[in-house]
Amino acid sequence: MKRISILKKTAVGLIAAALVSLVALGNTSYARPYDPNDPGYDHPVFNTYTGTPYNGDEPDFFRGKVAGDTADSVDPLNTACQDGKEFTLRVYVHNNANTIYNNDGNGPGVAHNTKVVVSLPSAQNSSFKMNSTISASNAASASDGMTINCTDGNQYQLSYVPGSAQQWTKPTGTQALSDSIVTTGAKIGTYSPNGDVWGCWDQRVFVTLNVKVTRKVVPPPSSGICKLLSMSVVNKDEREVNAAVTGSVDNAEIIGYKIDFGDGTVVQQQSANHKYSGDGTFNLTGYVNVKLADGSTQWKSAPACESQITFKHGVPPKVPPQAPPSLPNTGPGNVIAAFFGVTSISSVLYYAVSRRLAKLF
Repeated sequence: MKRISILKKTAVGLIAAALVSLVALGNTSYARPYDPNDPGYDHPVFNTYTGTPYNGDEPDFFRGKVAGDTADSVDPLNTACQDGKEFTLRVYVHNNANTIYNNDGNGPGVAHNTKVVVSLPSAQNSSFKMNSTISASNAASASDGMTINCTDGNQYQLSYVPGSAQQWTKPTGTQALSDSIVTTGAKIGTYSPNGDVWGCWDQRVFVTLNVKVTRKVVPPPSSGICKLLSMSVVNKDEREVNAAVTGSVDNAEIIGYKIDFGDGTVVQQQSANHKYSGDGTFNLTGYVNVKLADGSTQWKSAPACESQITFKHGVPPKVPPQAPPSLPNTGPGNVIAAFFGVTSISSVLYYAVSRRLAKLF
């Protein structure tokens, strides 16, 4: 008898260890074909049956569809997206425990502290892979993923629609769920979202929430430059000059100008006259104040916005020549055509001059 008792204890220990291992492996370890005569479990287990007449394969419990569509939810969901388009995600929850273990909500078949969490991707994309997990304090967690593919190929941002999470059960109908469903998880329940999910088909919980895609248009680069400082002598005897600044911006705004006349005088004007008090060489610098698309501002200068003037008694004011404007980018074809055009004209002129010289000599 003692030997039999030891064997029984050993067998019970092995079975318990096996059950613990199954729980550790997760929901898929319990998956088994649906059978209407299956008595179910004596403890909470989520979504184990395959081939059910109600939901197909229960481990595939996370699906979606375009919001407002009356068709069944699917995974993956392939659809053309557009800015602001909404989708309804559905999480199916079935506690496979037998109803006899509910005991009016106090039995060992009721799942407690049951939560659903939906993890959404944060990156901009045209394909969104999401995951949902069903968990409870006295049952193994079950996880499943689904994908929304935007077939138009544009890039979007996916986000949760606040206030859209809800559950539906046969006993109580529709009830609102917490927005924490997309962060730490929202409690669900058969009779209220209190975390208690009873076992049996009639106690299933259907969770839905809406997400939307937002088109992210990349703005053009924001930049600005000081393009040119032009300078002229107004009165050489009084050493008076005029300086003017021009700038150029892309997706930005010029909000100010500044001219440094090189003798300690600085004016915040686009164009100004200035008289120097004595002879000397003075370096002038122009600036533009650029407000970028992000709201930041920058003072910009450049070599083209620098100039110099020299005043010396009895000598005309000396101003260095400004750099010539950049030649247009005509491409190699136009350059070659221009070369041959000039060459042809030169050849004709050379031929005509040669003939006239020949007649003279």
